[in-house]
Amino acid sequence: MTIGQKRTAAALLPLLLQAGPAWAVQSHGGAEGLVAHQIGHFLFALGMGYLLFRLRAMHQKGSGWLEFKTFAWLLIAWNAMTFSGHWMHESIAKEKFVKLEGGTLHFTVENLQDAAYYLSNLDHLILVPSFAFLLLALMKWRAQP
Repeated sequence: MTIGQKRTAAALLPLLLQAGPAWAVQSHGGAEGLVAHQIGHFLFALGMGYLLFRLRAMHQKGSGWLEFKTFAWLLIAWNAMTFSGHWMHESIAKEKFVKLEGGTLHFTVENLQDAAYYLSNLDHLILVPSFAFLLLALMKWRAQP
């Protein structure tokens, strides 16, 4: 580590020590934050769809490509699921969320819309397997001579 890098690290250390918590779920604030976030999901899904289209046009076959395509399809499904969950969240009554000490304790499911909203929040059931398929594709590509 050079002297300049040490000085930079020493200058940034106090900033890191006084940083607040960064929660995994953060509200966007206002309708414009949600709209920008939803546009991001839409463009991400569109980009994955275009990537799949290009892979099909290039006739990509061989070891790892099926896993990579599965990864892309699962990301499209995840974006659709998450997009719809964000959309439904705006119409869910706030009384359905049981809160305790500032955190949500549980969610009350009373009808089909509530169940669909709840299931849309289980997006990790799609996202985690998608990255497992990406890992499999990368491992197969690495094993190739």
